Amino acid sequence: MNNHGSIRYGDTTITYEVIRSERRKKTIHTKVHLDSVRVLAPARTSDQELEDLVQKQAPWILKKRQVLANRPPPKRFVTGDTMPYLGKDHLLVVDTDSFMRPWVRFEDGSFLFDAPPRMDEGERRELISSGFRDWYRQRAEQYLPEQVEYWLPFVASHREPRILIRDQKRRWASCSSDGTLRFNWRVIMLDPELIDYLVVHELTHLTVMNHSPAFWESMRFVMPDAKDRNKRLDQTSLSLPF
Repeated sequence: MNNHGSIRYGDTTITYEVIRSERRKKTIHTKVHLDSVRVLAPARTSDQELEDLVQKQAPWILKKRQVLANRPPPKRFVTGDTMPYLGKDHLLVVDTDSFMRPWVRFEDGSFLFDAPPRMDEGERRELISSGFRDWYRQRAEQYLPEQVEYWLPFVASHREPRILIRDQKRRWASCSSDGTLRFNWRVIMLDPELIDYLVVHELTHLTVMNHSPAFWESMRFVMPDAKDRNKRLDQTSLSLPF
């Protein structure tokens, strides 16, 4: 059951679509796109409750739209594009007439990709995109365990945790109750300072499983500028190509 609503915030009107579902039991989720707002809600949620929620979220909605408006255009994966790695953008050079196996190489500060001849632009773009995803994941599998090993003695007295690299759509990293750390492979595109922040954040969860004042106090003890790094992470995430 779908319907629409709108609220005023200052001089701005925010129109939103309501999508109710019997399967959604408790939580209300707001999805912000550049040209639309969708509110996913349990079936019995009242219109007034949703209107009050959107009114409360209005500053966040407008900020999110501004961030989306400033997001760079999608990568074309052609020579001259740049790709991020450890916080820096590196030139991409594509050989479109290569008989070598298609793969991503990183040499002398640039990315090189050997693409088979006679491929149309769409096929080549998908091939290069897939190649980068694989390359980033492989580098994350090498880099992150080293950072966890480095930071562990500063943060927790636990034995080295199990580390998994995953394709997580909505989070950078997580720590489960059994002590397993899961990192998004996209982490490898970030500045090393932000990667260290994520590592310390999840290692801190080995002893404090919530985001209570005690958690942030533990974070600040090891990394005094943790909150600043967290803000930088929020600002960086939407500029990444994947």
